[in-house]
Amino acid sequence: MPNPFAPHASLDCPRRALLLNVSAFVLWASATLLFKLLAHLPVWDVFAYRVLGSLVWCMLFLALGGALGQAVQVLRSPRQLGLLLVSSGLIACNWFLVIWAVANDRLLDASLGYYLSPLLSVLLAHCMFGEPSGRREWLAGGLCLVGVLLIVCSNPVLQVPWVGLTVAASFALYSAVKKRSTVPALIGLGMETMIAAIPASALLIYSLQAGPQIAYSLGDWGLLIALGLITTVPMWLYIASVKTLSLTTVGFLQYLNPTLMFLLAVLLFAEPVGSFALAGFVVIWCALLGLLLSKALGWRGHATPVPASTRVV
Repeated sequence: MPNPFAPHASLDCPRRALLLNVSAFVLWASATLLFKLLAHLPVWDVFAYRVLGSLVWCMLFLALGGALGQAVQVLRSPRQLGLLLVSSGLIACNWFLVIWAVANDRLLDASLGYYLSPLLSVLLAHCMFGEPSGRREWLAGGLCLVGVLLIVCSNPVLQVPWVGLTVAASFALYSAVKKRSTVPALIGLGMETMIAAIPASALLIYSLQAGPQIAYSLGDWGLLIALGLITTVPMWLYIASVKTLSLTTVGFLQYLNPTLMFLLAVLLFAEPVGSFALAGFVVIWCALLGLLLSKALGWRGHATPVPASTRVV
């Protein structure tokens, strides 16, 4: 029986990659429930424990797969190390902003960011990888843009949605960087969390010395441990699926995450939503549903090839 933790486990089936990608977004959306339960703790502390918890789980999975030595070897490649530094900074920024948004009742803002991110991913797919897009992609992209504009117009105060824009840019760029990386999914995630663990540890040390401490309950520690796991598993699934799926397909599938976050924000967290935002949500969901149905009915069984000039040697 093959080792599921092996870093080079084969994932050459587009349908399986699609299933893993969808599963990752469902788990990501469910993580917002943990953020809400931990909202009484300092945001920086929750972020730091999320990074450190993810690192522990990554190291455990790498050890089970016998890949700890290979992970250290990755750090000896200047090019791969450079990509890991960039991707680590991008995903750390994304993680923190989502935690902050939930703690400050701004989950809808984070949801907007994830609605914008696929549009940026499609743009990067053309600019960086030369991925072609057919009429169905352009039609879906146009409808999504209309939906995003409706969501932006729903805000009664005309202001730059900095939370959403930063979430969008960080995740779209992260997807593009991971597409160029040749590091196996779990090893890459482990190295990213190891790099991010340095400032995360510094934050915790500063928090311990800065002032009075908040008493963590047993339930808080349990949630923090679960947070590390629910961060690691979907990241692992997402990075593995990106290797097989085209960046354009990944971009549109990213609408699953903000859709679920939108529903949680409105139905569970009772964040206010106007009629324009609701209309934008419906337009985007219809565009995504149409694209997924068209791909399910006419799946060709092959990922869009990446031009040789864009591959990492």
